[in-house]
Amino acid sequence: MSTVARSPRFACFFILALLCPPLVAQESAVEKRPASAKAIPSDPLVDVQRGTIPIIICAPHGGREAIPGVPPRKNRPVNPPKGTPKWVTGTDVNTHELAEVIVTELEKRLGGRPYFVMARFQRKFIDPNRAPEHSYEVPEAKFYYDAYHDTIAEYCREVQKKWGTGLVIDVHGQASFKDQILIGTVGGETVKLLIERHGRGALVGQDGLVGMMLDAGTKVKPDLNSENLNVAAGLNGGYTVQTYGSHRPTALEAVQFEYGSSYRAKENIAKSAEDTAEGVAAFYKAYIVRKKPENAAAQ
Repeated sequence: MSTVARSPRFACFFILALLCPPLVAQESAVEKRPASAKAIPSDPLVDVQRGTIPIIICAPHGGREAIPGVPPRKNRPVNPPKGTPKWVTGTDVNTHELAEVIVTELEKRLGGRPYFVMARFQRKFIDPNRAPEHSYEVPEAKFYYDAYHDTIAEYCREVQKKWGTGLVIDVHGQASFKDQILIGTVGGETVKLLIERHGRGALVGQDGLVGMMLDAGTKVKPDLNSENLNVAAGLNGGYTVQTYGSHRPTALEAVQFEYGSSYRAKENIAKSAEDTAEGVAAFYKAYIVRKKPENAAAQ
């Protein structure tokens, strides 16, 4: 029997899932989620932690666990071209492990713990970086999908209330550019407020995110001072950053970090996380920190 099924928390989460209204379309996913929804405690299938600084780290595709009572997605459209899958089902290898170390390295540099939400379930059961209608096939999967996104939505509301802005980093893996990290922002859309307030240089300039990541020792796309803020087809930013970016009511800047396979190799994870944290910490200090949280005196 699964540890999830034995857990006393599971019954509470299941009741909460029944009481919560269904997830709505991307355009209103954040504002329409129930304000009473609470982030679930750390669970065998969704790892979460409240932070003390306005950074939220997400990792949707690094999980390796099966989901009790949820079969793998059939993954075939009606009359597909031969060999064409409907959805990607493979794991972004080592992204869960990489995201965990990034959280630790950011805490060392910034003196506070980032928030995090990381799926431990395999992508072949649920793809949480998709709208619900494209994420899972059976009703039993909804609970886990909602647990993942309701937690992110709650953290976004909390960060916005306390700090006014923040940074969401969605950690992924790709093999097309094995020696680079692709920074996806849907052509700048998910960092709309950043660009409005500070100009395009805050993203691609020498003193922006791209320049700071380069200074930290990583190789990234888009290029320094690039006129094109897109990186590569299919890798420009998915459902998570499109839902929680600053073009939405969250007012949080959201970026998708697509790590090439070299960065995700087991022997390189520590260095990749250190370099990422160095660049992100510099960006955070320059552009994200604006005011102390409301309860700063109590912290």
